[in-house]
Amino acid sequence: MATDEEIKVKIMRKLVRGGYVGKRKVTVDTAKGWVASHDEGRAEELIRDWITEPGSPLEAYGGGARDNIRLSSKAEGMRWLEAHDVDTTFL
Repeated sequence: MATDEEIKVKIMRKLVRGGYVGKRKVTVDTAKGWVASHDEGRAEELIRDWITEPGSPLEAYGGGARDNIRLSSKAEGMRWLEAHDVDTTFL
């Protein structure tokens, strides 16, 4: 099983690399599928907590039945990765 930190890094790398900002968004179900199947439940919990944290680079997008997330900006996602000692050279 991956640690919470490893799960969050994997999700953030994919969000930054995929350019999920502005009108480009992804569902929570899709994002949790970016980690190993045995970590998907924990990934969903982390995503839902993450979007409620003040200053988080991750935000909920849409409303109603839509369960989408996106980055507040690519720069914020990059800063988050750099703060967690992730190599961002190829992002």
